[in-house]
Amino acid sequence: MANGVAGVDEVPVGTDDGEGLLVEFVRGEYPVLVAALGLVCGSRTAAEDAVQEALARAVVAERRGRHIESLPAWVRVVALNLLRNRWRSLARERGALRRLGRSAEADGDAEAAREDLLDLRHAIAALSRRQREAVALHYRLGLNVAETAVAMGVTDGTVKTLLSRARQALATTVGDQEDARD
Repeated sequence: MANGVAGVDEVPVGTDDGEGLLVEFVRGEYPVLVAALGLVCGSRTAAEDAVQEALARAVVAERRGRHIESLPAWVRVVALNLLRNRWRSLARERGALRRLGRSAEADGDAEAAREDLLDLRHAIAALSRRQREAVALHYRLGLNVAETAVAMGVTDGTVKTLLSRARQALATTVGDQEDARD
């Protein structure tokens, strides 16, 4: 998918002209990127935080003399990396809580979660993290397989495999939900 913002890649974002282009980028790309990353991590708030942090880092990097060739691609990769770091931290935290004999899940949300599984978002959330990333980048952001591979730091073949397995899992989940309704 083209970034839809003329000139975003032409002027450094840390300059006065670049800041205007940054505003255009945020108007054109930000909502779509946040929505896609929200699918990946299951939290719109976490996705917003990651994209905003990535944009802030882009401005700082450019002001320090680093040339960012493609702002949309750079922000996607940095935001994904920030989310991955967040997941690692949360996993360590859950492990520590388990070791302390406490459950990270509370409030009896199990019943509500079962009902919400009818929603496609929940079906996507059930995919592995890497499958969610591939689905969000490829289908939500409209990146082709090669662009998705670059954003994820994997090969084209890995992306194809992840997408295929995600489609199979979603078909099974949606099919099970359809059978349950009948």
